[in-house]
Amino acid sequence: MSKKIEIKVASEPQTLVAKAHNAARAKGMEFSGDENAGRFSGNGVDGVYEFQGDLLAITITKKPFVLPWAVIETSVKSFFA
Repeated sequence: MSKKIEIKVASEPQTLVAKAHNAARAKGMEFSGDENAGRFSGNGVDGVYEFQGDLLAITITKKPFVLPWAVIETSVKSFFA
């Protein structure tokens, strides 16, 4: 089961990607991509992201069964905030 999250962004995509890359690395996760699109994985969570104008579309493609969606969503949003 996957879930799509959309975030309205006010910062430049390059800035958000750099922040997400650093946050992912600090948590031992893999992160690859650029200001257009990319992917991340680690700790049982896999996902992809894509910038669409002033929206950031994140799709979580895999998560641990025991973790609720709300926890995953909050964590992923914090990477790009």
